[in-house]
Amino acid sequence: MSMLLLRLAARDLLALNARHRLVPHLAARWVHFERGDASDGERSAWARSLVSLAEDLVAADRGNVEMIVECSPTVDASEDAARTHGQIDVVLVGRHPAEGTLSV
Repeated sequence: MSMLLLRLAARDLLALNARHRLVPHLAARWVHFERGDASDGERSAWARSLVSLAEDLVAADRGNVEMIVECSPTVDASEDAARTHGQIDVVLVGRHPAEGTLSV
């Protein structure tokens, strides 16, 4: 099963964090993908880095950019492949501000 913990616009990630639901949601999804309990380090990294990145995107008037968090490197990644090749921390998906084309 391909892993994907969260797919949310930056502004919505900040709203989820403001309700103190971001890290618990990510931790629950982590368990769902049979990764065990999320470590304190993992939780702390989510709380710091994801929120900081989302704040930067909103400050740059890019709050609608989607943040795809902790995803498999391929859509058909097996658990063994994910362990071997790791996970992608964050992929940003949005529209180019001038051209309107998809930007990843």
